[in-house]
Amino acid sequence: MVVIAVDARFYGSENTGLGRYTQNVLNYLPQYLQGYTLKVLLRKKYFDTLTFPKNVEKVLCDIPHYSLAEQLWLPQYLSPKTYDLLYTFHFNVPVLSTIPTVVTIHDLIKTYSKGADTTTRAPWLYTLKRWGYDLAMHRAVTASRAIIVPTNTVKNDILAAYPTTPPERIHPIPEAPDEIFRNLKSLNCTLKIPTNKYLLFVGNAYPHKNLALLFEALASLPAYDLVVVAKETPYLSKLLAPLSPAIRARIHLFSGLSDKELAFVYSHAVALVTPSLMEGYGLVGLEAMMVGTPVVASNIPVYREVYGDRATFFDPHSVASLVAALKLPKLPKLPKLPKLPRTWSDVAHEIAEVLRENSPSL
Repeated sequence: MVVIAVDARFYGSENTGLGRYTQNVLNYLPQYLQGYTLKVLLRKKYFDTLTFPKNVEKVLCDIPHYSLAEQLWLPQYLSPKTYDLLYTFHFNVPVLSTIPTVVTIHDLIKTYSKGADTTTRAPWLYTLKRWGYDLAMHRAVTASRAIIVPTNTVKNDILAAYPTTPPERIHPIPEAPDEIFRNLKSLNCTLKIPTNKYLLFVGNAYPHKNLALLFEALASLPAYDLVVVAKETPYLSKLLAPLSPAIRARIHLFSGLSDKELAFVYSHAVALVTPSLMEGYGLVGLEAMMVGTPVVASNIPVYREVYGDRATFFDPHSVASLVAALKLPKLPKLPKLPKLPRTWSDVAHEIAEVLRENSPSL
């Protein structure tokens, strides 16, 4: 029987998008790999609490991500004598690992986003980690049997950065909105929002998210407050620090929201604004569309691919362009998507097909 190691150490909402992706795929993947044994690598936090179908065995692996231990010790868990294939939810495969691998690459943001403004680390540590990232990404792209990406845009980014990569090894598998957005009628939420007319930003404050542009635009948008759903990080604090008291008072921060609270915040927003300079997908926009909230998005290839004609686009390098988009006589409030455009079951099914195609024959 083929044994597949599944590196699920990112499992859990504390790992933001990666954690939710890992969690959502694992909910369905085992049912599409009947006849295979899945050995799922988990951190201690989830090892004792999670239960899986009979074709899944849990493996305790409390090794931190992006660490030296990951590079030196994780290969000991991944012996080709024990496993026939490794499936990872991220690019961080140990460079020394020799096991056949199917890797997920969500984006190449760190490949293209460089320099002191993109890190909170000391220069020497940033340089070291940058070298480690480049090495790990190169290994993930060049040594994996197959690469799963969320969009054709990311596929094209990989082919541009690594032009010798065979295109047929890269498999675009789009993501899906969470189930909570299917039916808001049963949504019972007591979250208090201190304003009735607000724009919404959901994500983090990393430089590529371009949140500074949205903060600057607020001065020309006096009719709106802004709700920001993000972790409080040094990046966010740095962006908030120079704002005037008047602008700062119109920005309302939320973090650690439950799925119901997040859906509630989406459903009451005037519009979701996503001003990113680069992304691998555009899940926040799809989530907004599921509840009928207008989406105002930066005019970048991935958003054009994911949103099509259902969003209002603006130049992410121009405050005036964003302000103009938000000052349209009436933002197009499109009807809710009639159903989930795709589900996490669909995503897991397509991933399982890639794993089957790339599993060694025993």
